[in-house]
Amino acid sequence: MTSTAHSGLPDNEILGYRFPGGRYTIAHWENFLLTDCTTSAQLPDRLVHPVALFHVPILGSGISIAKLFEVCGAEGPGSVGLDGYDWEYFAPLRIDTEYDVQGSIVHWEHLVDDKWNAYDAMKFSIELRDVANDSKLVARITNSWRFRRQHGTAAYKRPAEKTAENTPTASDTLPEFVVDTVDAQRMKTMAAILRDPYRVHWDREATTEMGLGGRVINQGPLNLSYIVNALHAFAGPGCVRRLTVAFHRPVFDGDRVVAGGQVLGTERFADSDVRKVNVWLRRDDPTPGEIVVSGTAFID
Repeated sequence: MTSTAHSGLPDNEILGYRFPGGRYTIAHWENFLLTDCTTSAQLPDRLVHPVALFHVPILGSGISIAKLFEVCGAEGPGSVGLDGYDWEYFAPLRIDTEYDVQGSIVHWEHLVDDKWNAYDAMKFSIELRDVANDSKLVARITNSWRFRRQHGTAAYKRPAEKTAENTPTASDTLPEFVVDTVDAQRMKTMAAILRDPYRVHWDREATTEMGLGGRVINQGPLNLSYIVNALHAFAGPGCVRRLTVAFHRPVFDGDRVVAGGQVLGTERFADSDVRKVNVWLRRDDPTPGEIVVSGTAFID
C-alpha cells in the first residue's frame, strides 16, 4: 500500500477509483426545485436545467459527495474547494428519461499554490447514456476539486505553468443576468437536492469558525447556473453544448452578482458548428467588479 499524508485512501487507490455505477431518472419535482434555486423560470419541453449535471452524475453513478470527501480525505470545514467544471452536452437532458451513469476518479496530484500551501488536485469524470436510445452518450462531466492539506511533504510540487490562449475579438454581448441578493434559503434547498453534507453552505456556525462572519457560501453549481441563465436568455433553453469554467472566489449570501459573456466566434463541437462564448460571473457588491467565475461556453 502506498503511504499517504491524508486520511483518505492511499494514493494508488484514489487514482482510477471506480464508482459503483447505476441508473438515474430526473423527476419533475427535482428539476422544478433545482430550477427554482437558480432563480430561473421553469424551462419548456421537459428540459432539465443544465446545472443538474452536478448532482445527477454523482448520485446516478452510485457515489455521493460525502463518500468522495471520505475517499480523498477531506480535513474539515473549508478544506475542500472547487477548481472548475468541464461539462459536455451531446443532447438535452429531459425529465422522466432513464440514464445509465458510470464514472471514476481520473486525476490525482500533490500540488502547492502560489503561497506554498499544500493541496491535492482531484478530477472525476462521469458519463450519462440514454438507456432507451441505444445507450447514446448524452453528457459527460469532468469536475476538478482541491483538498487542502495542513501539512505537505516533498511530494507536493508547483503546478505546470499554463500557456495563455489567444482570444479573438468579441462580437455579440450577452444580456446580463443579475441576482440582486444571493439567497441563503436557496442554498439550503440546493444542499438537500445535492445531498451535500458540506456545512459551509447551510450552517452559519461553520463559516463563523472559519472567520467568514457567519455568511454561508453559495454552491458552485448555483454560481454556474447564473451564467447558464444568461446563455438561455441570449440563445434559448437547450442551447448549451459545453461549459468549461474555473472558480476564483466564493460567493456569499447577500452578495449581488452579475453573469454575462461575449461571443468569440464559431467552432466545431460534436460534428456541428457552435458559437464559442467567453463567460463570467461578476460580484458587484460588496466588491465591485470582482470576477468570481470565468470560462467558456459552446452554444447553438
